[in-house]
Amino acid sequence: MRTRPAARGPGAGARPRDAAAKHATPAGPGRGPSSPPPRFVADPWAWATLLAVLPLAQRMRGAPWGEPVAEDFDFLHRALLEGMGTLLDGGGSHAFWRPVPFQLYYAAFGRLILSAPAAVTVIHLGLLALGALLLYRALRTEWSGPLACVAATFTLFAEGTRTIAGWSAQFVDVAVFVASALAVHEASRRRWWSSLAALLVALLSKEVAVVTGLLLPLVPGVAPAGTREQRVRVRVRFALGVAGVLAAWGLASWAVRHAAGLEMPRHILDSEAARQASVFTKLGWAFASSLRAVSSLPRIPSPDDGLVFAMRLAVVGTAVAVFALHRPARARLRRAAPWIGWGMGWFALATLTLAPLYPAWQSNRAQFGGIGLGIGATAILGAAHPALAGAFAAGRLVMLERAPGAATAVQDSLPDTGAFMDWTHLTRLERFMRATRRALAARYPTLPHGAIVVQENLPHQVEYALGGDRALQVWYHDPTLRWMRFDAWRAAPETPATVIVQGESHREPEVALLEPEAVRLLFLAHPLVEAHRLSEALVLLDRADALVSDTNAVKYRITSGSWRAYAWVETGRVREGTDLAAHILALEPRHQLARDVYALGLAKQDRLVEAVQQLEILRQLAPDDPAARSLQAQIEARLGTAIKPAVTPPVSPPAR
Repeated sequence: MRTRPAARGPGAGARPRDAAAKHATPAGPGRGPSSPPPRFVADPWAWATLLAVLPLAQRMRGAPWGEPVAEDFDFLHRALLEGMGTLLDGGGSHAFWRPVPFQLYYAAFGRLILSAPAAVTVIHLGLLALGALLLYRALRTEWSGPLACVAATFTLFAEGTRTIAGWSAQFVDVAVFVASALAVHEASRRRWWSSLAALLVALLSKEVAVVTGLLLPLVPGVAPAGTREQRVRVRVRFALGVAGVLAAWGLASWAVRHAAGLEMPRHILDSEAARQASVFTKLGWAFASSLRAVSSLPRIPSPDDGLVFAMRLAVVGTAVAVFALHRPARARLRRAAPWIGWGMGWFALATLTLAPLYPAWQSNRAQFGGIGLGIGATAILGAAHPALAGAFAAGRLVMLERAPGAATAVQDSLPDTGAFMDWTHLTRLERFMRATRRALAARYPTLPHGAIVVQENLPHQVEYALGGDRALQVWYHDPTLRWMRFDAWRAAPETPATVIVQGESHREPEVALLEPEAVRLLFLAHPLVEAHRLSEALVLLDRADALVSDTNAVKYRITSGSWRAYAWVETGRVREGTDLAAHILALEPRHQLARDVYALGLAKQDRLVEAVQQLEILRQLAPDDPAARSLQAQIEARLGTAIKPAVTPPVSPPAR
């Protein structure tokens, strides 16, 4: 009776006729299955693969999971306010036809994204775990359990995958990952029609799934046992089916793009940096950035570069030594060659698609190519010894743990990481959007039809998260609502704004709501302060302050308080004005007017040495402030001559 041939692949059992493998250890870590893989419920490595998403979720702690930002509102606006309409357009995108993530996804989950965004992130995490499990089951037909687990979970242990899990707009990457994994899984079972159907879903999720189609007929072990001609015939028939799906999708994509007027984002493709960069520069950028991203490193040099280099050197150096000294390892490497070539081919093709996006990097873009890199690298290391593959996975877990966590405050800006978007940048935007949405909903459960909301003092780059007017319109399900920038409203303060949303960086919450009438009164008070009509100005400031009900409106109170402190110091309430200026400086140490007023108040109380100290600080903050220089000269003269000349007041407060 003819026995079943031994499975081939990374760590697989050797064929008896292979002399080198004949003397290998009969059983041990990394040995491939000699029978069909166990059922999921009885396979501990399948469970380990499924649960490998938990370290990723743990590294997402402290973030406002799933809070919609930026492009989310394009798709939510279409799904919830405009209606589904046809699937044969961008669904809210002006660049891409991706009906699965842009239309079907937001139609199904749009209301959940708004009401319970964290639940959507949990769904993303579950789908990522499912994709890893499908890859594991596909590899398990030829790989040992531990190695299949390491390869399948490769993309889960990367900083950029957090962005995919935590941002609804990145469901494109979730969908293409799961659909591609399903296509490979079905091909490994020789279920051709379901594999082709999964490929079509992947293509309708993201264009990079062309890589899946090109490599699907080449999956090692996809052809049944038989003669070489029979195996080739099976692959050719499958390849023709794949070609048909790719051709149909390509023609449909061209027709939809032409009819809907979809165009690639010109601000990236036609940027000055993109025009000046050579093809080789773009390719080098794509590969180098991807390799750093899968190691949870930022695109630019970081303090952890040395640690990653040392870990890579240790693992790779050990593998090279094993291959050089151990003949059975070299035999295993030869048997693993099909998987190595297939995985590295996947990585190379997927990474090539990133080159046209130069220089706009996002770390999550390396996730799809990482599927192949994980398979290829694990195949190599597993052929040397399964423990090296385990060390490889452990090192990547260490780097995921060391990657920057979620933004804990909405700072004015973040350190440059070389990426347009990464986890810290995303969570900074999500925190601000959550704070804004909650503050508005608490004060205004509904807004009047056609209402205008003014935005002021927003942290750098946060306006991008608003998606134009669409965030406001989606939150209130009203397409007539509008945002208005503060500068535009200040130029026309008679505009009937409902409320002003003021950014409050470094505070909790990160926004405050101001009554427009209070700010209009500040506008009226400012020229009175400049004209030294301080009693009249104080009346307006009193009225304005009485209107502001949000205790978190610190920026407003700093502006109003600094003017009030100046007026008090100049109208005889010196001690009160000085104390108020000191209070403002405790809130905002770099506030120049408050520092000026504090020094002036100290000088009026003959605390001249302290006044000079304050002016020295001010000189460092604003070396060109003429009022501070004049006041300092007078105080120093008084210290030297004991003469008390009149103190020249500082210039009037700057405009808001």
